Amino acid sequence: MHFELASDEHNYMLAAESQFSRLEERTCRPILNGKRVPRSNEVVTFSFGMDGIDELVGRFEYFDINARNQSAEFGYSVNSKFRRRGIGTKMLLTAITHLFSTTTLNKLYCQTAAFNTASIRLLEKLNFHQDGVLREHHELDGELWDDCIYSVLRREWREI
Repeated sequence: MHFELASDEHNYMLAAESQFSRLEERTCRPILNGKRVPRSNEVVTFSFGMDGIDELVGRFEYFDINARNQSAEFGYSVNSKFRRRGIGTKMLLTAITHLFSTTTLNKLYCQTAAFNTASIRLLEKLNFHQDGVLREHHELDGELWDDCIYSVLRREWREI
């Protein structure tokens, strides 16, 4: 066996071969008129505040919205001054309940570093499912750490 960079002729041959299967069978990404739809750069951010506190206590954002699969990735952070007060739990409960009640999303997922044990505990507390681990995927200070992928489906979501 050998390999080389694909030439224009190779690309033509590979494209011709792929005509025998549907693009929908080869990707889970959105498709329009038989072509892949580029990833959306849309990011929707919710900010969180609390009565009596003049600064924001956290944020939740969702992105990589895939209309075909009815899924989106999300991320969140709690202002370091306000951690360990249950704010992350309240933020996720509020944001995810809102998304499942106002959109057609079926799945929300996030990725967090294995060293972020507070985030892992929060996601597991809210009954997220660990879908997998990306091994040595997250560099921090010269060290490679695993990243964990968690998700929740609309039918699994319920407020605690």
